[in-house]
Amino acid sequence: MDYRDYIDGQTGDFFWFKSKKELIHILLKKSKGKKLKILNIGAGTGADLEIINKFGETYIIDINKKALDLIPPNFYFEKKVCDATALPYGNDYFDIICSFDVFEHIKDDKKAVLEAYRVLKKGGFLFFTVPAFNFLFSSHDKALHHYRRYNPKSLYNLLNKFEYGYFSYWNSILFIPIALLRILKKRSGSKTDYFRLPSILEKIFLNLLSIENRLIKKGYRLPFGLSLVGFFRK
Repeated sequence: MDYRDYIDGQTGDFFWFKSKKELIHILLKKSKGKKLKILNIGAGTGADLEIINKFGETYIIDINKKALDLIPPNFYFEKKVCDATALPYGNDYFDIICSFDVFEHIKDDKKAVLEAYRVLKKGGFLFFTVPAFNFLFSSHDKALHHYRRYNPKSLYNLLNKFEYGYFSYWNSILFIPIALLRILKKRSGSKTDYFRLPSILEKIFLNLLSIENRLIKKGYRLPFGLSLVGFFRK
């Protein structure tokens, strides 16, 4: 979870965060490995570590010390406050790198990707999620300090040193209403779109995103969505 989400009062109970955890578990299972050495870039408040830790020893980094200080010591093997464009690790060090909603926060995202490539072992996986469609860049992105959103072409260009693995759009079912909201708020001030929903709607949206997760698990590629998700290989 982003630190801004945390200070805005978001919790892991929100349907989007629950669905994202399920998605991360599905993606990481593609590595088919056990007891792996994992780097979690931009760990934030550590909301994803419950899932990531099932696959090996997790090293966590973030530029925000306040966010890392919220993570209990038993949730990581090692933590460092550092910039993703200058990783304090040697070449070919990790089996897996996780970058979940991180690259959009980095001004020089290409340099961050090159660093990830450098510290990843040959045959290792880079797992990622990023926000999709730059025309949806709005007050929500400004509030979260995003530099950009991505499309398939810009994502390919960003990850062109890697071998293609798989990617898909995600959050397709809610794309139209949220896209309309983002377009309407394009010129408004910096503010996230999160708001509490009645429990019945939370349950419905959770079930809808679980359907998308099952399609991704089977290897389908969704044609549009609010995020791009997937993995590439070194």
